[in-house]
Amino acid sequence: MDEGYFVIILGRPEHPEVMAISSNARAHAKNIEDVFVAKNIYALKEIEEKLKKQTKIGVVVQTTQRIEFLKEVLDYLTPICKDLRIMNTICASTSLRQNEAKTLAKESDLMVVVGSKKSANTTHLAEILCNITRTIHIETDMELDNYTDIIEKAQNIGVTAGASTPDYIINKVIEKLSKGE
Repeated sequence: MDEGYFVIILGRPEHPEVMAISSNARAHAKNIEDVFVAKNIYALKEIEEKLKKQTKIGVVVQTTQRIEFLKEVLDYLTPICKDLRIMNTICASTSLRQNEAKTLAKESDLMVVVGSKKSANTTHLAEILCNITRTIHIETDMELDNYTDIIEKAQNIGVTAGASTPDYIINKVIEKLSKGE
């Protein structure tokens, strides 16, 4: 911040990690208007004129964001900004989990994503996978009852989960799917 960068934080404004980064960045900024949180590319497009006036832009990423989002932002900012600095803080295990889930989704006609609907990590997994194959996001095995028609029609079901989803919950989902209950 002391170097005069306009800081863009990629992530959900209400996420505790993003709130902490934003608070810290604003505390060190010459002007609190020099820090902007973007939850999607459209948020950046809304301030495009402001971005074009910046000589230096720094980008920080919420650790659970999708790598595709970062790439989309970089493609958008590169022609606009002369001095662009990126801090790719996406968690390596998050990226690995996303890539593994994408591979599994390509082989499945239904993906079941298990984990909290409040978890950015899990929600991003579901968002990524629904672009590849039919995807449902559940928190517990009990929710499978809401999708019996979809499950019965599926030939190949893949299961993945957010990083913080306990193993016993994942195992109960797999067990229920295996029994066909």
